[in-house]
Amino acid sequence: MLSGFSIMGSPVIDDARAQSTSFSVAQQRANVSAQKDGSVNIDYYIEFTGVNDLTGVDIGMPNAFYDISTATAMVDILGTIRYPSIRVSPYVDPGIAAEFDSSTQSLIQASQTFKLYFHVNNPHMVYNNTLVLNTVGVLFRPTWFDPSYQIGSTTLLIENFFFPQGFNNASQALWPEGNTWDSISYDNASGLVIAKWTRSNVSPESIASGAYDFGGGFPSSYVNTWFEPGSDNPPGNLVADICESLALLAPFIFFAFFIALFINGIRGARKQAKDYFTPKLNVAGAGPRRDLTAVEAAVVLERPMEMVATMILFGLTKKGLVQIESDQAPMKLHRTAETGNYPYEADYLKAIGPDGLMNRKGLKDALVGLIKATQTKLQGFDVKATKTYYAKICDDAWAQVKQAGTPEEFASMMADKNDWMMLEPNYEGRMLRDLIFLPVPIGRGPVSGPTPARVPDLGRQNVANNYVNQLRNTSNNLVKDMRGLTGEVAGAARPPAPAGYGGSAGHCACACACACACAGGGR
Repeated sequence: MLSGFSIMGSPVIDDARAQSTSFSVAQQRANVSAQKDGSVNIDYYIEFTGVNDLTGVDIGMPNAFYDISTATAMVDILGTIRYPSIRVSPYVDPGIAAEFDSSTQSLIQASQTFKLYFHVNNPHMVYNNTLVLNTVGVLFRPTWFDPSYQIGSTTLLIENFFFPQGFNNASQALWPEGNTWDSISYDNASGLVIAKWTRSNVSPESIASGAYDFGGGFPSSYVNTWFEPGSDNPPGNLVADICESLALLAPFIFFAFFIALFINGIRGARKQAKDYFTPKLNVAGAGPRRDLTAVEAAVVLERPMEMVATMILFGLTKKGLVQIESDQAPMKLHRTAETGNYPYEADYLKAIGPDGLMNRKGLKDALVGLIKATQTKLQGFDVKATKTYYAKICDDAWAQVKQAGTPEEFASMMADKNDWMMLEPNYEGRMLRDLIFLPVPIGRGPVSGPTPARVPDLGRQNVANNYVNQLRNTSNNLVKDMRGLTGEVAGAARPPAPAGYGGSAGHCACACACACACAGGGR
């Protein structure tokens, strides 16, 4: 398990003591400030509680260009201030180690709590945004901890992105694809525009998956230097000899990163959702709308558009209205009917061309129409209660399938419940984590001896893999650049943003800075 932070405990040879290292995280705040030279200032504030046996903290850096001469660290131990020593991390690559001396270790061990402040400047972080012309951006993955050390979830995760100096029109700001900010405003203290995200009870695994990546995009005129994805050459800028030397190595860095990113994507760790659903009239306390289809419920829950499109197709194939002739890109479909049971099914069928290929504009129109129709259906109902209602239906479906006994029963339950199970944000991960093991008999008494390891049932595993592969192929191959289409749908379905702070103009490509902003490493 790789993690952005790795706790520096005892020497590796001392296994018993290393296993005693543990802590909880009450709060983690990440401030990322875009600079005109293409770098970012990174500031972390982290509150540790329940701490046991630490000698320091290793901090994963976004890329190998970090400037260790700018790194500083301070710990506050119940009012006592100490300054850890800084050096290149021997455990996290790239990374910086903040090491505690013996007296600091003793204070922390006695109090079992401390606050860490960390600052560093990291060059090579502002990238060309390939989704919106003449814009650039930063996408940043906050650091996380190895779950074998961290106890429980991070209670509070706060993420702040500061736009570069001189940028003061928030209507030009672009949000990260799949993660619209909670608010954007002018910060009087810094004189900068700041976008904010706040989340509660965040697991380290979800941070590592990219579910809480943050940042922003803006016109390229506000920075002097930026970089092309996959390239180390800043356009229109002379760079120092040292940067040119590093540029020779960068293709290998980028190649290794994108291979890792691809594998993580294949495992389904990164699930993106769009901020595309805005109810026309939400009546709190009016109760949930209980007659939605699974597809409509997915819209209310703001599941990714590629998932929604896949759910519609799976429903049509289940009803025999569409046959999948090829799931390779571009997918080839054969429709056996001209209309379906619901308007969105009819629109979806119309989007399938005579050649069996999905018409991109037709699919976009079908999805936008679905979103707007669902918004209308929620008028007069409590949206929050509706979300809770369908989230429970989803969890109940997973629980019922999990209790299936034989592979045949499992396959039958999957076919019956899969449409509701697809409301799960981490469908692929949950499928391969929870459903491939046989259920434990209820009422079984305690047994002596060690607990046997859980071994996947091959029959269930084959069925689960089949569903995961179908979802993956459809999400990726239905149309060219499904992720880009997702952004187009979100923009068309979302009400126009008001001028001034709080508005937004689009989204920032993941490629703009993900390659340089995802902290990693561990011991």
